[in-house]
Amino acid sequence: MAALVAACLGLFTVFLQTTQTIGTLSAVQDDLGIAPADLVWVPSMYTLVVASFVLGAGALSDRWGRRRVFLAGAVAMGAGGLVLVLATNLPTVLAGQGLAGLGGALITPSSLALVSHAFPDPRRRAGAISAWAAASGLGLAIGPLTAGLALRWWTWHEAFWLNLVLGALAVLVALTWVAESRVPGGRPDWAGQILGTAGLALLIYWLIDGGHHGYASARALSSLAGALVLLGVFVAVELRRDHPMVDLRLMRDPSYSASLLLAATVLFGFVGVTLLQVLWLQRVRGLSALEVGIQLLAEFGTFIAASVVAGVLVRKWGPRPLIIAGLLLAALGAGLFATVEPGDTFTGYAAALVVFGLGCGLANAPSTALGVSHVPRGREGEASGTVNAARQVGAVLGTSILGTLMTSHFTDRLAAGAKNPGAAFTDAVGYAAWTGATVLVAGTLTGVALLALAGRRGAGVAVYEAAG
Repeated sequence: MAALVAACLGLFTVFLQTTQTIGTLSAVQDDLGIAPADLVWVPSMYTLVVASFVLGAGALSDRWGRRRVFLAGAVAMGAGGLVLVLATNLPTVLAGQGLAGLGGALITPSSLALVSHAFPDPRRRAGAISAWAAASGLGLAIGPLTAGLALRWWTWHEAFWLNLVLGALAVLVALTWVAESRVPGGRPDWAGQILGTAGLALLIYWLIDGGHHGYASARALSSLAGALVLLGVFVAVELRRDHPMVDLRLMRDPSYSASLLLAATVLFGFVGVTLLQVLWLQRVRGLSALEVGIQLLAEFGTFIAASVVAGVLVRKWGPRPLIIAGLLLAALGAGLFATVEPGDTFTGYAAALVVFGLGCGLANAPSTALGVSHVPRGREGEASGTVNAARQVGAVLGTSILGTLMTSHFTDRLAAGAKNPGAAFTDAVGYAAWTGATVLVAGTLTGVALLALAGRRGAGVAVYEAAG
């Protein structure tokens, strides 16, 4: 149980950082005089570092020690919070975000590995992972509230004191009550670590920077080319190793590939559509960071409750029906939000928030549990890193693609002579939200097809063995 408590504290802080940053973004810009073109890198620096290092951190935790990697991540997260508390210029803010991002990359897979190792029984493990996933929703919910309270009573700096306190608390719990675990005799695959991290970093950079400056620019295309080369070499190296950082041969199992696709789809929708909701509430409804946080409790509170319910239901039904039902409900919630009107009050879109949170909550933890269940015991860190890398790529794709679609559609509406900016922005948000709903449905159908293919292969093997 101590491992679960420590893991939840760590993951809570990782997602708290995300929405705290968004909630304080305008205040940071006003205080430090940051240009709009540079402002995008305040939240993106954190995302870039988390997504780049999370894959390698998972494999490293198996070989170096799951508790050790978790402790390093908690210290880095707390240190990043301290840097942000003391920041007085953009470079310092970016350094704090990058340091916190490294902490998030280390915490996310190692915390899941700690939970997976502490609960070897698949049914109990699925329930524990649901609690772990609920902590992410709680962090997302609390972030806007702490940002809003800090801005109301103090300055944006004070919001990040909480990260330092939580990091210290996670270190205390892990040091005192969590035992170390690792793969005996395992040694880090440094070539895989460097190639995988560098390739992912360039890929994520292309997604983030391309979303704001164009995916076909010379800088974007060179980043994409570098990413493809490095990831191609990474695949070649890993397939030749007896003990690779990531066992890519697992991808031959359609069920495992489906689990990664579904995990990425959940985060694509959850993070991407939530960004649209926050922007619409701030720019059309004119709500403060605190007011946005309070209204989004309808979504995040439902997400947390659904995660808890999923932990119970997964023991009876398994993860697959919950993932499918959850993603379809999330698509319905995104579609409902796409119909919002500029003059709508909370009662007009509350149902969309609740349905969307319910769907994401039902699908989030089971999609993670499905991926972790496909690797042998002792390689939980590797599985955690791979699943969380898929989740992070999905999250970045969600914010980049949906954000870009919204921005371009809004610009087109204004260029076409739209008289009401609020109505034009609402229309752009609706267009992007419909796209998000479509991706959720498409991801679900593709995942179902892969799972069906895996079932047919399994049945074929069983028939062959019986005949033999």
